[in-house]
Amino acid sequence: MKRTTPRRRKPAETDGPTEPSGPVVAWCTGPRCSALHRLAGAEDHEQDIRSTVRATRGAVLITSPCLGRCELACVAAVARRDGPSRQIGPLAWFTGLEHSDRFRALQAWLLTGGPQQILRPDRILPTALRAAACGVTPPPRIRRH
Repeated sequence: MKRTTPRRRKPAETDGPTEPSGPVVAWCTGPRCSALHRLAGAEDHEQDIRSTVRATRGAVLITSPCLGRCELACVAAVARRDGPSRQIGPLAWFTGLEHSDRFRALQAWLLTGGPQQILRPDRILPTALRAAACGVTPPPRIRRH
């Protein structure tokens, strides 16, 4: 009778500790959005959004030289990211962010965690941010290296 030894199993691969869930913010730094921020006297919004994302648990900031929604004025899009699965939900779009009241409403919402439902990022919005909401699009495509 032939004796067989069990094969050693490879340890399960892990990507390290689980990341916290949080908002993904796509912020437009294109020429039209930047010019509208300057004209409104809101040149510091880009720095403010960076600080806000740094202060928000699990948040990720994606800046873009143009998000391609120039007809909507100053825009940003926000999605919910699930940390453990790394799944990113649809993007809720916000317009008119050169106006301080809309920008501050977005900033306050992000500081409280942003969208809480991954599939419905626009479901529960603060009253001050509702007027800035202008639609939902599919999740961004992110290439992982």
